[in-house]
Amino acid sequence: MLNSTQVSYFTLAAYFDTKQFKYLLFMFVLFLYVVIIVSNVLLISVICVNRSLHEPMFLFLCSLFVNELYGSLGLFPFLLVQILSDVHIVSVPLCFMQIFCLYTYVSTEFFNLAVMSYDRYLAICHPLNYHSLMTLKKVAVFITTAWITAFLIVSCTTSLSFSLQLCGNVINKMYCDNYSIVKLACSDITVNNIYGLVSTALCVFGPLGIILYTYMRILQVCFSGSKQTRQKAVSTCTPHLASLINFSFGICFEVLQSRFNMSTVPNVIRVLLSLYYVTCQPLFSPVMYGLKLSKIRSMWKLGSNVLLSVVIGFNRSLHEPMYVFLCVLCANQLFGSTSLFPFLLLQILSDVHTVSVPFCFLQVYCLHTYLSVEFFNLTVMSYDRYLAICYPLQYHSLMTVRKVAALIAAESLTAFFGVSIYTSMSFSLHRCRNVIDKVFCNNYSIVQLTCSDTTSNNIYGLVSTVVGVVCPVIFIFYTYMKILKVCYYGSKQTQQKAVSTCTPHLASIINFFFGVCFDILQSRFNTNHLPNIVKIFLSLYFLTCQPLLNPVMYGLNLSKVQQAWKKLFSVQGSLRAKFCIW
Repeated sequence: MLNSTQVSYFTLAAYFDTKQFKYLLFMFVLFLYVVIIVSNVLLISVICVNRSLHEPMFLFLCSLFVNELYGSLGLFPFLLVQILSDVHIVSVPLCFMQIFCLYTYVSTEFFNLAVMSYDRYLAICHPLNYHSLMTLKKVAVFITTAWITAFLIVSCTTSLSFSLQLCGNVINKMYCDNYSIVKLACSDITVNNIYGLVSTALCVFGPLGIILYTYMRILQVCFSGSKQTRQKAVSTCTPHLASLINFSFGICFEVLQSRFNMSTVPNVIRVLLSLYYVTCQPLFSPVMYGLKLSKIRSMWKLGSNVLLSVVIGFNRSLHEPMYVFLCVLCANQLFGSTSLFPFLLLQILSDVHTVSVPFCFLQVYCLHTYLSVEFFNLTVMSYDRYLAICYPLQYHSLMTVRKVAALIAAESLTAFFGVSIYTSMSFSLHRCRNVIDKVFCNNYSIVQLTCSDTTSNNIYGLVSTVVGVVCPVIFIFYTYMKILKVCYYGSKQTQQKAVSTCTPHLASIINFFFGVCFDILQSRFNTNHLPNIVKIFLSLYFLTCQPLLNPVMYGLNLSKVQQAWKKLFSVQGSLRAKFCIW
């Protein structure tokens, strides 16, 4: 029998073998997650950007969408990792963190829906006094109270469950659930049950009671009111009611699936029932509110343009080749960081440091693509600086918008295709071992585990290193030699231009090159005499320091970027002044 000191991880028993459909399922869930993020972020942006939407109803909607993003974050990354994994286990701390996230999401959702129903009640039943009754200060108080109350209530629930003595570690779910863990306890759970009833009354039945009361009053006013009142009630209350009913049914599905014996129900249906409230609600709400509310509908176009403007840049003076290449550099570093940090955080919280083969190769592909794109992009940036300093008069005819697009497309496609080939070559190898002496997946470490012939891998590895590293470094060296030559014979203005624009680029190249050298030395040579912390630092340097150094270097050293920052903050300052009524 297991006790609380021995349980270091939970096994998720609801996962079943999807065989060849594993990757299709992964892509579907990933697509669903991306749609949820895009739709919710787009609506939040539309509400934030448009002053005409800075009304209580839309501010409560904004809180609702933020909560749905938060709830999705509590499930989808975890679900994606588990789909690719062959061993469905989760460490105790990560499991309780997920419980906390999902339960606060549910509680905040109910509180938000209750506050929104009260807002509709005031707007329809007391239209003349609405703006004096629902002030912006009151809106802020309601939103803050909803979130803080949910966090405090769920904190107590989670801490009570965490202190239980457990006699098992198998959860018959696809994610961590408080009730499933309480069922594993072999200690007294009376306090948990009592607090569970109290918290359910506060977080579910309390909000539902308020919602029922407000809608009874709204119906009463609609029956005795004018046609205009009824139209207003239908147009603004329909999406709220639809959202409430959808979420309530989702919670009911989950409660029924958890509390009663569902072994006769097929696995797929049980999974859908348990995931419904976390997957469908964040997708359903943006669609309902985005299509039904006329004010939001009219602002969709503006909102999408605002998001596009953010991607391109706030300042038109930065729409030059150098800054476009810089934008690609920053985007690539976000891509590289995303490939490492979520995985690293999960591994830090986990007691069992395992990773499935498909997920490991996915990480290898992402990290090696990041490396290749980084080298190619730094090369293209050095070529851009060479043209700008050595051929200033012909620069704009030599570095056209079409050429910039072609260079960016070429570097990205070359990196993606090049890495695809050696990842597939490594994947096809027959492996005799499964222990990687790294904190993340690395292609060379996997090749070392093989017991088949690796000649073709080694040859292709050398070719790709020459193409992806040696050639870019030689080209960068050549361009800087030419720049130095021009600076030596050129004017003081040319020298100043070279120093101001080339310094951050050179610093970035040197930092990244040393980071990659650290990793190669640590991978290729025996470093057993080094302390573990030093080895980890050396292997992570190029992935952690480069994405941190570049924004600082370019943000502080390029005058146009500094001016754009000042302009952005001055705009934000004026906006804050306009909204000082908060």
